[in-house]
Order: sequence, then C-alpha cells, then structure tokens
Amino acid sequence: MRHKHKKGFFFLIISAIFLLISFKPTITGAVVGISSEFSYIISTVFFLASVLIFASRQTLDAIMIPTGDYETDKQRTDRAIQEDKGVKEGHPKKSHQVYLISGRIDKPIKTSQVNEIYKRLRSYGIKPKNIRIEGKSKNTLENVLFSLEKLKKMGVHDIGIASYPLHLDRFEDLIKEAKKEGIIYKNFRVHRLETPENLKQKLYGIIHRAVYRYELAHGGLKNVRKSRLQQIKRKLTKTIDKISK
Repeated sequence: MRHKHKKGFFFLIISAIFLLISFKPTITGAVVGISSEFSYIISTVFFLASVLIFASRQTLDAIMIPTGDYETDKQRTDRAIQEDKGVKEGHPKKSHQVYLISGRIDKPIKTSQVNEIYKRLRSYGIKPKNIRIEGKSKNTLENVLFSLEKLKKMGVHDIGIASYPLHLDRFEDLIKEAKKEGIIYKNFRVHRLETPENLKQKLYGIIHRAVYRYELAHGGLKNVRKSRLQQIKRKLTKTIDKISK
C-alpha cells in the first residue's frame, strides 16, 4: 500500500509544478493570466491521476488471520479474502496479496487450525507462495509478538487483521505498546477487517482487554507475559466456556 501512496503524492507534486509553470504573472492591472494551456492540461491530468490513486482500493502489504475456533477461522479467512483484488476480479492466480496465518501448529498437523485456514485459502485459489505461517503463538499477545517479528523481516508496513471488533481492540493496544517499546517501526499501520461478534466473544473481549490494558500500564509487554493476572483471566475464560455450553 505504501508504494501506491507514494505514487499518489508523486503525481500530486508533479501536478502542482505544472500548475505553477502554467501561470505567468502579467502586470496588467490586477490580472494574472494563464500563459500555457499545455502545462495547465498536464497539471490537470496528473491531479486527476493522483485522486484516482488515493480513491482506489489499495492492496495491503499482508493480511493476518489469527486462529480461533472452527467457525471464527472460517469467518476470518472469508473476511480476509474480501480484501483480495485478484480473487474479487476472478483472477486468484494473478493475486499478489500475502497472507499470514498466526497460531500454533497442533499435532496432527492435517487437522490443525492452521492447516484448515491454509486449505481454505487454497480453495479460493491463493498460491502457496503467498501464504506464510507464524506457527508458534498460543494467545493474542504471542500472535502480536511472533507475527511482528516475521512481518518486520518481510518489510511490511500496512497490515490487515481479520477478527471480531473486541479482539482487534486488543491487537491495537498491544501493537501500540510494541511501537512504544521499539519492537516495530512507528509507521506500522493496522487495518481492521472486522468479522461478526457474538455474546461469548464480547464477554471474552471485555475481560481480556481489561487485563491487557492494566498489565500494559504497569510494565509494558514484559509484564503481560509474566503477570499472574493471566491465570485469573484463564479461569474466567473457562467459566464463560462452561456457561455458554
């Protein structure tokens, strides 16, 4: 996405230069006349081109799909695919969109959530070379830390994350802290690719985000990893699971 923004700004600058060239101040009373119609036309063309670039659907550097359960994995994958211009236009083989599946690879691998998301992406026609796997994370914090490490090596600056709203709130909180701690560059941008959110996810989201925000305020990302509050959070999560069954 960054290279398209740069192209848009480049065209805008050229438009401004030609616009300045097209004007020659002529001191005939208070009148300033356009001296070159050709320069003015060129300026207009570049300006319109820059507008079209900024208004067009931009391609993200990568889209992260964190694992959840079977249903949410399906929703997140389908939501991620909606951003793929190649798939939408019916040419998945021409797609250059990169996908990052974030989550631990459980054994047996064939039935793991990571593999299920991989197979779903392949069913849409996504090429294997455009699918990356993080493979180690067990929770949202690790999704962020392990994925950022991989994304940084890939030179990614604009990433879409597919999940439900309160989950994305936690991602944004953690990534904001990661920027503050210098783990990822300041101009790293997250784009919310929201999926439907049910009552269970809302309860999870409220509890988990409250815990994360408290821990981040009292010691940053290191504190989140070591905090005993994580144990309390896990117990509350199990209680919600039992209630919702």
